[in-house]
Amino acid sequence: MTATARLFDADGHDTPIDLGSGELPAPGERRLLWIDLDDRDAGTLGAIVTMLDISPRLLHRLVDAGSRPALVQYPDHVHLSVRALDIGEGDHGGDRSGPRVLDLVAGKDWVLTVHDGPLPAIERILDGIEGETRLGALDADGFLAAVVDSVIVGFYRVIEAIEGDIDRLDDAALHHRRGDDVLADIVAMRRRISRVRQALTPHREAFAVLARPDFALHDELGKPWPGLLDRLEGAIDSAEGMRESLIGTYDVFMGREAQRDSRVVTTLTILSAVLLPAVVLAGIMGMNFKLPFFDEPSNFWVAIGLMVAFAAAILGVARWRAWL
Repeated sequence: MTATARLFDADGHDTPIDLGSGELPAPGERRLLWIDLDDRDAGTLGAIVTMLDISPRLLHRLVDAGSRPALVQYPDHVHLSVRALDIGEGDHGGDRSGPRVLDLVAGKDWVLTVHDGPLPAIERILDGIEGETRLGALDADGFLAAVVDSVIVGFYRVIEAIEGDIDRLDDAALHHRRGDDVLADIVAMRRRISRVRQALTPHREAFAVLARPDFALHDELGKPWPGLLDRLEGAIDSAEGMRESLIGTYDVFMGREAQRDSRVVTTLTILSAVLLPAVVLAGIMGMNFKLPFFDEPSNFWVAIGLMVAFAAAILGVARWRAWL
């Protein structure tokens, strides 16, 4: 387990905190404490819950991650559970584990984040922190909103990667060769898009609470940022747009297949038309009756010439009408 803590001081120095001491510094005005745990060990979580004076009922929720995103209010803190999906996490490659749970607990001037293993959304927050910052000036809800926005950024990155794969699939559908299973790739892409939508849409219920007129966080936590719901809806709309793009890819594939079938039918039709005069002449020449024409051996070459002439004429007409 990796447990990190940092005290952001807008008027002083940002300081890493040693959680092993069993004590936490007092946050306060323009000071914000952030604790991040990348494991759900009950012992460590119990110690953190005690130090932060979090409701004991919340400990069970943090140890056993819930199945759906949710926002729960407590007397002096709030708990928001979200699902994070990033490139390589249930999207493509060998990892098919799907979205991972990120729990965020916000109290007065402190935020606790709990997740399983390294999480790109958290890493993006850490990568954006260099030297002395002004994060201490944020209230707890503002920092919580920044973390959630980083989670949504992860979804946008997955969507961007899938859109690039759809563009490549369009090219494959247009120029596919024998042995290319484009239809199977389209089905696999549809499943990827469904996984993204299934991870995104349940957040509507939790985020919609932030936009309700009767909802308000505790005054000491700050005011909720309703822009999160707009960001979420934008991501969902982008996922819907991917589905429409994939339908376009399928249309391109089916149109290309129809064009290929049409060319095969045209080729077979022209071949039949070329051979038909020869078949008719051969049938006539094979009739069992006597004519002076058959007494002359050189007339064999006349028949062959007629067959070639008819074939050349049909091919010439086909070329003139652009059937070939």
